[in-house]
Amino acid sequence: MDYIYLPIIVFSIVILLYITYQDIKYREINIMSLFFLALFSVIYLALFVFKTDFILWKSYLLQLAVSFIFLLIFYVLGKISYFTYIGEGDLYTIFAISFTNIFDVYFPMFVFFFALILTLLIPICLFFYNLFSRNFPKYSFFKSMYLMFLGVPLALKKINKFYTPLEKFKIENNKLISNIVFMPNIEPEIEIKKIKLIAKTNNISKIWFSPLIPFIILILISYIFLILLYVFNIIPKIISFFI
Repeated sequence: MDYIYLPIIVFSIVILLYITYQDIKYREINIMSLFFLALFSVIYLALFVFKTDFILWKSYLLQLAVSFIFLLIFYVLGKISYFTYIGEGDLYTIFAISFTNIFDVYFPMFVFFFALILTLLIPICLFFYNLFSRNFPKYSFFKSMYLMFLGVPLALKKINKFYTPLEKFKIENNKLISNIVFMPNIEPEIEIKKIKLIAKTNNISKIWFSPLIPFIILILISYIFLILLYVFNIIPKIISFFI
């Protein structure tokens, strides 16, 4: 990799770290920081890399168009189906990364898909954590597997806005009835208040919750990991093998 690209990579990591901090602390990110990342990248590439090279500019604009269409598809799918929902801030982040792209047209998509792969690893980690911690739900086998793969049992004092409930409770005929939530809420503050009230009045010590891990964290990890693969020329070799 040419060292002339190093400022873009360093600035990208700094911005990603900043918005990751924002997402963890406030559950939202400053879109303007992504705008500055994109603007910096365009100006830097124009001054030091592309200059008046029409072919480089054409390739750059093409990969921006491809990234935009790719992310637009996921945005529309997210509006149609709950299960394909990706936060708008996460999509903006991937698109901002497209402006920093100095490798090839596939790079932003690789970052996105590798982050999705990391997402799939989380349930596996949760399952083994629950297994070794002997956290076994008192439900049917399939419902218990669902809880063990997607969440952990938490005491009331540990519950905050970074978790979403996997159980719901209601009182029928003076009897407490619990059930599984198969479509967890990504904005669970109101549900958490209701659950805490029911849990306190019915002496429920622990409730199954799923951690709301910001996708931006996985994007950051994915970006750094793939940068290293490109720097050591691993990704280009893989692509050339299939093309």
